[in-house]
This record gives sequence, C-alpha cells and structure tokens, in this order.
Amino acid sequence: MSHRILVAAPEGALDAIAPLLDAYRQRFSLTTHDTGSSLPDKKELAVLGEHQDALLLIGNRKYAPRTVLYGPFIKRADGGLIPAAWLPYTSDEALNCFATNAAQVHERQQPANNTVALLGQWNKKYLNLAARIEALLREAASDHHTFRWTSDYLIREDMIDGLNTGLAMAIYVGHGRPVGWVGYRGTRAHHFSDNPGKPVGALFSLCCETASRRRNGLSFSESIPLMGKAAGAFGAIDKSLHMDNVRWATGICHGIKLGQTRIGELLKT
Repeated sequence: MSHRILVAAPEGALDAIAPLLDAYRQRFSLTTHDTGSSLPDKKELAVLGEHQDALLLIGNRKYAPRTVLYGPFIKRADGGLIPAAWLPYTSDEALNCFATNAAQVHERQQPANNTVALLGQWNKKYLNLAARIEALLREAASDHHTFRWTSDYLIREDMIDGLNTGLAMAIYVGHGRPVGWVGYRGTRAHHFSDNPGKPVGALFSLCCETASRRRNGLSFSESIPLMGKAAGAFGAIDKSLHMDNVRWATGICHGIKLGQTRIGELLKT
C-alpha cells in the first residue's frame, strides 16, 4: 500500500506549497484538507489522521509548536501513532521556499542519498555521545557515509558550508536554546541565511528547546525549514533530559539499521 500523507492547511498555504504537493503525489497517496481560518484541535487531528500514515499541519504563525501538537506523533482513533509535523504560515514566500527545497529532497531520493553529518558542542559529554552515534551508524549500515563535524573539528562557518551540500541527515548533540545551538560559538538561523546550497533532508536537534518560542518570534526548528535549509527539523519544545536525547539518538540509528528512510519512522523505532 502506498504511504498515505495528509496535508492540512489554509487554502492560501496549499497554493504556496504546490511544488511539495506535486512531489508528494508522485511518491505517496496524498490527501489535502483546507482548514480555513481555524486550526484543528487535537481531537480533530486524531479524526483527520484516520487512514493516514503521516500529517503535515500548517497554520497561523501565532500558534507555537507546543500549543498545536502533543509531540512528534498523534494517536489515531484506532490507536495507531502517526508522525505529525507543524509549520507556521509566515508568508507565501517562506512556504514556497520550504516547499521548493523539500521537493528537491524528494527528487534526489533516487539514487539513494545516505550521507549523515554528526554535529556537536565541544564538551566531553556530547563528544562522547557523538562518538557513540558514529559507531552505531557505522554498525547499522555499511552503505551510509558518516561525517563527524563536531565543533572540536570544524568552526561554525565550515560546518554550515558542509550542511549546504545536500546531506540526507544531520544530528546535533549539545546544549540548545529557542534561538539555536550553543555549539560552534552559538549557531542561529540567521547564520544560514547567506549560504546558498542544497537542503538537508532531516535536521535532528537532540538538545533542549530548539522548537520553543520562549522569548523568540519563531523557534530555530521552525525557521530552518522556512529558509529552505532542511526538508524537516526535529527539536524539543522545552528542556530535555540527556538520557532522553541518548534514547532518540539510538532509536534513529536502529531505524537506519532497519532500513527506514522517513523521519517519522526513524523516530518511532
């Protein structure tokens, strides 16, 4: 059965992300839902998600990620969990930038792109975790190319240049803030703005608060896709425990070992 995706968004947003919808139609079974001027509550999302395998929700930028979704999954009426993503409707231009670049990621799936970058703060705890992830990735799949770009190896500018080469995935471990990463002398969304290149498929920030709006207009994890720098970004809406981030990391590696290629499936494992 073809993978089923629901995109729920206002009509204007659906028009703005037309390039991505076209890419979805070529690879998946796509359903679109016009949400109008309102945003579905969590019970409505569960109903909308019935008979779907993934959900992308787009809505007014006044809503913060923590007020829209319980977490990276929603529970369908039948009890099944499906991955759910949120994107704020900031402008047609930003949504089109996201959609155009995300469509590029889908188009480059054949031949498969198996490149992964490990990013991390220069701190013994996080460098040890990066080394553990690197070992797990090498054990999980021999056909994956893993680059270690932690901040004891690269400065911020070189790390960003590397991310702009069109990797399949990048994983950051370290301290995080609503505005970005503490690593690399501080990494903010605006540091990516003057660096044209190819988008990352998935950017995992395994740290605190990168999906939080605390004292910030848009979170780091919202800004990066809207800038066209990643097709998807995963981050925490609040403080997170180091052990939880370790579990996310090992789960992602296990998902790769099982041959999973979608963000939601990697997070489920």
